[in-house]
Amino acid sequence: MMKRISSIDFVKFIAMFFIVYIHSHSFKEVDLFGIEGGRIDFLIDTFARFGVPFFFMVSGYLVVKQVERKGGGYFPKYVGTLINLYVAWFLFFFLYDLVMVILDKGFKSEPIIEYISTFLTFDIFYYGAGHTQYHLWYLLAATWAMILFALFYYFGKIELLLVISFVLYVVGLFDQSYSGIYDLSFESREGAFFGIFYITLGGMFGKYQSPFTQISRRFKPWVWVLVFIGFSLLQMIEREITAHALGGDSGNYFISTILVAAALFMFIFSMPNIGEETLINKIGKNTVGIYVIHTVILDLTNRLVNFAGLSVIREHLLWGLLFTPYLFIVSYLLYMSLQRLKPKFG
Repeated sequence: MMKRISSIDFVKFIAMFFIVYIHSHSFKEVDLFGIEGGRIDFLIDTFARFGVPFFFMVSGYLVVKQVERKGGGYFPKYVGTLINLYVAWFLFFFLYDLVMVILDKGFKSEPIIEYISTFLTFDIFYYGAGHTQYHLWYLLAATWAMILFALFYYFGKIELLLVISFVLYVVGLFDQSYSGIYDLSFESREGAFFGIFYITLGGMFGKYQSPFTQISRRFKPWVWVLVFIGFSLLQMIEREITAHALGGDSGNYFISTILVAAALFMFIFSMPNIGEETLINKIGKNTVGIYVIHTVILDLTNRLVNFAGLSVIREHLLWGLLFTPYLFIVSYLLYMSLQRLKPKFG
């Protein structure tokens, strides 16, 4: 049995932290040393864009390793886990937002019916819903992409899928960062135009782990860190050009994001035991919990700040520095508390 690569959990911790930042925008109103908060936020947000592609890659990599050990029956088991996770948290957020609507507008039929009507669309089965559960799109994208990946894997054609998914990825960029050149009329932040490419790329790292590992260990781990930083800078330049010079959408992903995410995996293979048996890696193993629950903490905190008339604190440096760690830590603690309660109600 292949030993678990501890470094994956270590990097998952970091990646999830930056995903939480993408949603918190904690520096957006913090001007620092004459630099506008919006500019600081743009740079941090751009750097953080490796997070979601990395998690897609981890899914593809780990599923391939599990299928190699347990057989193709693992695919439906994994997809079932994703579906159950989505349904459970979809219902949780549906009820949470319904309560918020009632608290905001009173127990009146019109706003309640209006809220419920936003769910009467097939989009909730593919793109996900809006409101506080906007982030659950990832679970749907991973579900549909994994089903497609499984079909190609069964027929031994994931190399072909990598080519097809790359073409789709490039096309999808014209709804994202490259929309200033040509703007597509559909949403591409989903399974077919985004998730499937990175799941397949991760699957390739799993299938060909031995040669990738050999290549990665020809260089010191710090070299791969520098490569990651270098490609991250390239991603910032790409986003600066596409968003500002070309007038496109700020975008969720870019061409250079592929290089950033691949560099992370090469780093992981070059140094597989980082953080073994540490708290960081323990948290890294439970990042799905942080992901699904952090928008509730974000929403509640913002509501409390606004209710107390303390919106001005968002302009303070401490808010920029501490808000994202606060969301990250509280989300983890709350999720783990819920996990400990599950057996009592099971």
